[in-house]
Amino acid sequence: MPYNGNENGGMSATIETIREAVSRTREARERLQQHRSTDAVIGVLTQTAKNWLDPNSPWRQRAVEYAPRHMGFSEAMVQEAIDLTFGAINYESLGELLDRELGNRRVLDEFCLRGRVQSRAIAPRLLVHFLAGNVPMPGIVSICCGLLLRTANLVKVSPRDPVFPSLFIESVREVDAELADCAASTDWSRGELELTQTALEDADGVIAYGDDHTISALRQLAAPQAQFLGYGHKLSFAVVAKEAMTDENLPQLAQAAAFDASVYDQLGCLSPHVYYVEERGQLGPRKFAAALADAMAAYQARVPRGQLSVEEAAQIAKFRSGYEFRAASDKRFVVWNSPASNDWTVIYDDSPSFIPSCLNRTIFVKPTDGYKRILDAIQKIAANVSTVGVAPMHERAAGFAGDLAKMGVHRVCPIGQMQRPPLYWHHDGRANLADLVSWTDLG
Repeated sequence: MPYNGNENGGMSATIETIREAVSRTREARERLQQHRSTDAVIGVLTQTAKNWLDPNSPWRQRAVEYAPRHMGFSEAMVQEAIDLTFGAINYESLGELLDRELGNRRVLDEFCLRGRVQSRAIAPRLLVHFLAGNVPMPGIVSICCGLLLRTANLVKVSPRDPVFPSLFIESVREVDAELADCAASTDWSRGELELTQTALEDADGVIAYGDDHTISALRQLAAPQAQFLGYGHKLSFAVVAKEAMTDENLPQLAQAAAFDASVYDQLGCLSPHVYYVEERGQLGPRKFAAALADAMAAYQARVPRGQLSVEEAAQIAKFRSGYEFRAASDKRFVVWNSPASNDWTVIYDDSPSFIPSCLNRTIFVKPTDGYKRILDAIQKIAANVSTVGVAPMHERAAGFAGDLAKMGVHRVCPIGQMQRPPLYWHHDGRANLADLVSWTDLG
């Protein structure tokens, strides 16, 4: 049931259509498994991604036309999302994902020597994907993982993004119809429990994105023997060490920080809420905040923020006005914001505590006297942290990353790369493919 570009985002599922989609994709899987190599599938996905990167691609054009009305992004942000998502998918990155997690991509095709034993990886027969709609990349990567395994894939899209997953499956069809037949996209409301149970009744693998309540509910509904990968609510922040705060570094650093805080309108798990800036550098934390504000204004001019709901606009206005009131009489607070509207906001706050942003390009800058103070400040939220951006990546940062790892943080990367995870990263500390397969040993 591909997205057809209508106002409702495509067809709504029934028990019958879900079972038909499961049957159809499983039959396609059986046909594909008999003669299609993993390398051939990598080639198909690589070509599909190249097609999306073409400015004249009909798939790109349809996404730019239809995604803004569902996702709330501007057309320029949809263009940016396409480049980030499909720019990460290529022959090298897909192959490295398989080789890193399975030891050898050929183990999906045949028995291969692993240590002293010949082993073969066995993919699930049916993989059900429950996708979120805040950013497109996780859903596209999830579908790619299912197709790399050459399994049957039932994809429940989000009402916020029925566009990207469905168009992606159809764009695979343009390159290889047989591989595309192994995936079907559909949708139903969260409250239709019977449809969710129908989708899960034959699943031996589940990949789910959403809030923690949704992940918990799906985990309980999935069969006990099904492999379950759940990706719940996460947040991120970044740290600028004093060594990075120089006149020479600041313009490029601010530009990288503005990108991380602005792309996807700050709605993804990798979007930073706070920039901690170490004191006693050549330049102080307030200089960073001012430079970040200029860089966010420049990014807004190039990639406008999307349309806000009434509730989101009210939340930003309340958030901003509260800090402006404080700043009027307390020098520990400074507010920079877009002059014409609430397109972006930078709030300097002397308090070391971690404060979640109201998002939609609203970012805190907080001074700190060192990494230990930051570790103390995030103690209560560390288990929910996805990514920490750092600048620069030096020896002190490596020690800081080790401390973060002990607290449960799963990714530390340079500022400017927070929104560009490699395809083979351990999302929420988990493998993307290895936990989905079982193994058969020979000998």
